[in-house]
Amino acid sequence: MKNKEWALSIFIHAFLGYLWVLFIDHVWGFANSMDNMILSGLILLLGTFLFGFIVNRITPFNSYKLTHPAKVAGIISFGLVVIVLVFVCNIIT
Repeated sequence: MKNKEWALSIFIHAFLGYLWVLFIDHVWGFANSMDNMILSGLILLLGTFLFGFIVNRITPFNSYKLTHPAKVAGIISFGLVVIVLVFVCNIIT
C-alpha cells in the first residue's frame, strides 16, 4: 500500500464526512419544518441511505474489502470529522 493511496483515502473520506454533516443539517432543517415526526425521520433515514450509496460509488476505494488499511483509515477519518463537527463545533443545533 502506498502512502499516497492512504492519504487520499483519508482526505476524501474526511471531506465526505464534512459533506454528510452539512447534508444532514440541511435535511434536518427541512424535516423539522414538517409537523409529522415519522415522515421527518423517514426523510432523514432515506437521505442518509442515498448519501451512503452515492459515496460508495464515488470513492475509488469501493473495490477494496472492509478490512483494507486504506478503507479503514478512510472510515476512521470520516467518523472523526463527523464527531468533531457535531459534538465539538456544535454545527448541528
